[in-house]
Amino acid sequence: MAILNPKYAFLEADYRNPNLAGSSDQPSENKQTWTIPRLVGVATPTLLLTLPNVAMAASSFDNIYPTLMRMFDSAVVLVIVFAGASWALGHRSKAIELLIGVCCGYLLARNAVNIRDFLKTV
Repeated sequence: MAILNPKYAFLEADYRNPNLAGSSDQPSENKQTWTIPRLVGVATPTLLLTLPNVAMAASSFDNIYPTLMRMFDSAVVLVIVFAGASWALGHRSKAIELLIGVCCGYLLARNAVNIRDFLKTV
């Protein structure tokens, strides 16, 4: 690789330095090729280690869902308090908009499992 600007000609020695990574124009001898057996050798332990996690996904959902709903309940309460403060400060239209949105979102989130079960029967 040639330096075009003569003011930076001192950098040309860096391009020829084999100790700098990626500095030479010749291919490096340390490059690894990813063949199919090597990929299978790397991917198999990863797959086997994550397989139990995939198999336990249904019970994990049963454990995580109530926790998420408790967090969502707290967030809904905060939005309702904010809507009440907005109403008290004279922003009634914004407060009503917030209350309608949080009520619809809360009903959908609380009944998500029931809606899923209903849609399975359709």
